[in-house]
Amino acid sequence: MRNTEMKQIRIFTVAACLAAWAASAFAESPVHLSNRLRIGYDDNVYQAGEATLPDGSTVQHDETDSFRILNEIELLLNLNLPRTYLGLRYRPTLAWFSDREGDDTDFWHDLDLNFVQKFSPALSLSFNDTLRYSQLPELQDDNFVVRQDDDNYYNSALATLSYNIRPETRIDVSGRHILLRYTEDDHENDNYYSVVGGFTLRQQLASRTTLLGDLRYQTLVYDEAEDAYNRDANSVFAGLGAEQTFNPKLIGTLRGGFEQRQYDNDDYDDNSQPYGELSATFLPSPATRITGSASYSIYESDISSFLSQNRTYLSLSFAHDFTAKLSFYASGAYAINEYEADYSLEDGAEDADETTILVSARLSYRINRINWIETGVQYVELDSDIVNRESYDRLRWDVIGWKIQLF
Repeated sequence: MRNTEMKQIRIFTVAACLAAWAASAFAESPVHLSNRLRIGYDDNVYQAGEATLPDGSTVQHDETDSFRILNEIELLLNLNLPRTYLGLRYRPTLAWFSDREGDDTDFWHDLDLNFVQKFSPALSLSFNDTLRYSQLPELQDDNFVVRQDDDNYYNSALATLSYNIRPETRIDVSGRHILLRYTEDDHENDNYYSVVGGFTLRQQLASRTTLLGDLRYQTLVYDEAEDAYNRDANSVFAGLGAEQTFNPKLIGTLRGGFEQRQYDNDDYDDNSQPYGELSATFLPSPATRITGSASYSIYESDISSFLSQNRTYLSLSFAHDFTAKLSFYASGAYAINEYEADYSLEDGAEDADETTILVSARLSYRINRINWIETGVQYVELDSDIVNRESYDRLRWDVIGWKIQLF
């Protein structure tokens, strides 16, 4: 089954790229290709640190540093037709490490596909797909989720049908499919797929205020797990929200509600928790953008001995153009993952927490129309109470980078 799914994802990746090239015949230069080369240093290539053993003792593993080279190709498509939009971003990346024994190269794939079709002024359809393939996974900027120490691929597909009932009232009916697969059998208990369906009702009260009502149903299936690690669950979400444009420079969104998660394993009670999300974007000047967010919810557990986790997530990003050629970007994220003993599959388990921190910064200078140079740094820290989970910190420098737009 896993080979079939991987084959399907490869076919989808190739098809999406071919569609991008074919679409270039319908508009003027909608396709762009660039290459990004970065040379730098990694102070902990194995993500080694301190691990807690089942007896409560700890073991310290030595860190290994390495010189590294990353080469990333980026294919972009932006196709605008009168009623159709097609956007694609595909980034294959080859990473080479000078001092990583056994396997000195990694090959990552990142694919984002966006499609919008307007059937009429009142009716439209959108489709978004996100594909990630990672080797020796780690904390990533885009999802900030801790994965097991194994190659994996993750795909999320979302389709939404939007209908304007009245000029100020809109309903969005959505369906989403999520798939996570590890390549090794050692982590088959963590492979899952999820199907989500629901709707959002949007009511505009004034030119700057919109109220939201959400109702969703989710099915979570660990289809390759052993019976002793049955974490299948069904969830119902109901909530309200609001979007507010305070002024042309400040936009905010607030969502909140309640989730009831019912586990397939009858030995465990339903898990009922509030959920919430707050985000804001501030534009103090045309050259500066600040974005922040905070959220709390029940989340899928990547620890096979726990049914789920309660996750708190905070993030902040800052972008500024000093000049037309010199740009700076920085971001930070902090997450607390709480595991409750009441939802552990192992007897005698205790409550446990994981905290994760990610901070990054990048400075870019545009030499001319097609060439850029850049430098950057990223710091990652994982502090875990989970047995056999490695706590570590990792610092990576991109000492020098060069990006060239080929067309």
